[in-house]
Amino acid sequence: MGAPPVPKMTVKEYIEADLVSDRPLEYHDGEVSPIAVASFRHASIESRLGRKVGGQLKSGCQIIGTMRVRISARQYVQPDLIVYCGQPALTDESDPSLTNPKVIFEILSPSTAGYDYSDKFHLYRQLPSFEEYVLVAQDQPRIDVFRKMADGRWLLSNYEGDQAVATVESLGIEIPLGELYSELP
Repeated sequence: MGAPPVPKMTVKEYIEADLVSDRPLEYHDGEVSPIAVASFRHASIESRLGRKVGGQLKSGCQIIGTMRVRISARQYVQPDLIVYCGQPALTDESDPSLTNPKVIFEILSPSTAGYDYSDKFHLYRQLPSFEEYVLVAQDQPRIDVFRKMADGRWLLSNYEGDQAVATVESLGIEIPLGELYSELP
């Protein structure tokens, strides 16, 4: 005899659970998954990255930390950092989820790197406002940036080493890897 089926949640149940959960939850067609707890190194990189990016943003663009992003009526995800420009497009007050990220940043964890590069990136590409995806390694100075081209293709640029400077073209900003990774625990 197999395990009993796990009941699926409605979107309303998911939103309510996410609002009271001690860690962010993602929602995929009725199934809810908690986000892995961030390591100290992950949190340090995320904090430095947020300050570095936020300090270079032009007027009209904002960076925010973990916030639920609505991909579709049945898909919700939680990126590490998001930049949106103009007014934030939120679904509604009962479901305060962003729908217009311009750039999404993910700090790669060993347990989530595969998901971040594949399934999560596939979900993000469904958002019309989404232009760049920045994946930041924890274990070495490396940033991969996927840029949406005018014809809809995505171009990957790799930046590696302490001397490298990653470029986020849609925001007109640079991220010196040496500054991001220096003296991390």
